[in-house]
Amino acid sequence: MKNFLKNFLWIGNDYTEERIRIVLFGLKIKLVKHQYQKARKQNPYFEYKKNNMDITTLPPAKGQLRKLQLGNLALMKEFDIICKQNNIKYWLDGGTLLGAVRHKGFIPWDDDIDLGMFREDYEKLIEVFANNTYNPDVYAAYNETFIKIRYRGCEYLFLDIFPVDTYGEIISTEEQLQRTKEIKHLAKQLHKDNHFLSENELINKRAEIEKIRKEEILVNKLPEDKTQTQYIWGIDFSHGWKNWFTNYDVYFPFKTINFEGYEFPSMNKPENYLTRLYGNYMGYPDKLRLGHNAYKTFSKKDHENIDILIKKVLKG
Repeated sequence: MKNFLKNFLWIGNDYTEERIRIVLFGLKIKLVKHQYQKARKQNPYFEYKKNNMDITTLPPAKGQLRKLQLGNLALMKEFDIICKQNNIKYWLDGGTLLGAVRHKGFIPWDDDIDLGMFREDYEKLIEVFANNTYNPDVYAAYNETFIKIRYRGCEYLFLDIFPVDTYGEIISTEEQLQRTKEIKHLAKQLHKDNHFLSENELINKRAEIEKIRKEEILVNKLPEDKTQTQYIWGIDFSHGWKNWFTNYDVYFPFKTINFEGYEFPSMNKPENYLTRLYGNYMGYPDKLRLGHNAYKTFSKKDHENIDILIKKVLKG
């Protein structure tokens, strides 16, 4: 029975915990828990979307969701200092970059932070944070197949770090799409059983990912002129988008972008990048839901620790 469950059936909380995730013969089914249905309907942003309110004028989040946002903002400020001290480069990515461009801060209904990092910095990140003396309450840990920056004072505060590889040559958009299909197939096979793995098994999985990345995906010989290459999302995380390739001039030269009143690293052409990811990124998404931890019940200690971090980092 145990082997059957491991190989064919798995039932548990989805990563947001407001949904049940069922994996049956590789088929993934997500069901919203009953107690969260009402909370979702009370989300005011559904009404804003229904009434076609200008998305760039939406008011910021309130209550616990806003506290989460500010806590994660404070965590990112601490992360930024540690990265600068150790000459580690990163940039705002995904929904965080979208929030910076569209709202100059968090997407109002979101609470997490997505960051990108080139492979050479990504690989030394764990070691740097293991020896971090600036703020030992901020630490890095692998979360299955990508890295999370966490805060010891509250498990609900974290930053997600995704690796980017140098591909090694320039290929056409048509070739990018075909190559992405091939790589996604490899990634799907690599990640299909991750929710069953122990820590030691995850270590072995990362070694397997590294081998496939180097031997089956990347062009081993890099050109001397870095402008004559492209960048590709790492298969460490199985991205859902159709095209995993990004041109050199989209990333470089790096600049800064305003996010919640602070300047953080940004790629050169965020609008180009966001269009490829989201299409019309200035419009409402097809599916709108609150952030990862919006429905969780925080303890008194959680609230106190988040308040301490916000006051220390953001309010001086």
